[in-house]
Amino acid sequence: MAKLSKQRLDAFTLLESLLTLSVITFITLMINGSVTHIFKDMESKLFLMTFEQVYRETQRLSASQQIPQVVQIKHDKISNSLGCYAIPESIKPSKELTITFNEAGGNSSLESLSFQTPTETVTYQLHLGSGQYQKKRR
Repeated sequence: MAKLSKQRLDAFTLLESLLTLSVITFITLMINGSVTHIFKDMESKLFLMTFEQVYRETQRLSASQQIPQVVQIKHDKISNSLGCYAIPESIKPSKELTITFNEAGGNSSLESLSFQTPTETVTYQLHLGSGQYQKKRR
């Protein structure tokens, strides 16, 4: 008879496999949550920069062409004579608003406009005549 050699076989047990899988799942979920939060925060910042740029460019266009220009803020988009820009779903404007700039680049309103982002509320207080605004974060 041949002598059977006893070899030890090292492998993961079912319990060790499940423990490893649960740790990896936990780490993945933690990373996913923080990445989603960072993505939404950057999306909000980029949108607010776009809004400010559209506002300033429309003001400059009205002053340079000596023609009244309009910025329209709807619940899902911002538009002017140069284009239309989508508002991300995670950002909500406080109201729909039309801002008219006169031939000198001044606006026709003392309105305030707020955007609710996932982390804060950003309010723009428009200054009558000058076309400037004051930005507040809460």
